Amino acid sequence: MKKDIHPKYHEINVTMTDGKTVKMYSSVKKDLVLSTDNLNHSAWTGQRTAENKGQRAADFKKKFSGFKF
Repeated sequence: MKKDIHPKYHEINVTMTDGKTVKMYSSVKKDLVLSTDNLNHSAWTGQRTAENKGQRAADFKKKFSGFKF
């Protein structure tokens, strides 16, 4: 196995949307501030409704309806 080809890991602080800070390891040396996490994303909060489920697929089909795949 080759030496010194893997990135070095550093301890960083990740700030969640509620302000809580969590320590993690990353090859990126700067701290992260999340704009979306499991506290406010609709996939985890259950805020998705029957009206907007599948909307992205419907928008895609409408946008590319003239193309033949």
